[in-house]
Amino acid sequence: MTGDDELPSRETAFNLLKKLKVPYHVRKHSLKVADKALEISYNVRKVKVNLKLIEIGAILHDIGRAKTHGFKHAIIGGMILKQMGYPDSLARICETHILGGLDKEDARELGLPEKDYLPSTLEEKIICLADKHIAGTKEVSIEQRFEKWFSKYGETKILLKSKERIERIQKEINNLS
Repeated sequence: MTGDDELPSRETAFNLLKKLKVPYHVRKHSLKVADKALEISYNVRKVKVNLKLIEIGAILHDIGRAKTHGFKHAIIGGMILKQMGYPDSLARICETHILGGLDKEDARELGLPEKDYLPSTLEEKIICLADKHIAGTKEVSIEQRFEKWFSKYGETKILLKSKERIERIQKEINNLS
């Protein structure tokens, strides 16, 4: 578990996005994801959730978009945070938020280093779920989010697996209320 003293404040995290020139629309998206992630967290009653990690992780989940908007933004984001001395728990949030997480096969197919990028902690899962609920700055259902992706990219194997993973994550989190 991450000590909260290892995490930047909300203001510091947001200013880091600005300093690294993460586009304005991505910064706005990140704040909406943070709000949604906290909203989801407040409904979790059966286990303890690290709210500070949720808030800061959600704000920084797209920090890799300072360099690229492709899938590699997740890996780059994790590297940026590790290089800055932030805890692995924060870096893993970046690495595991894309789609519904990626297994080794998905990662290989997308040209990423071959390893699992699946959200495993509750905090990683909450942020991954919250991110899927925020398209730009607009809140959408999981169904709406994936319908948009399906119409743009087709019902690919990776997207279908991703939708299943997100639906499992949503069910798991709902069972903790």
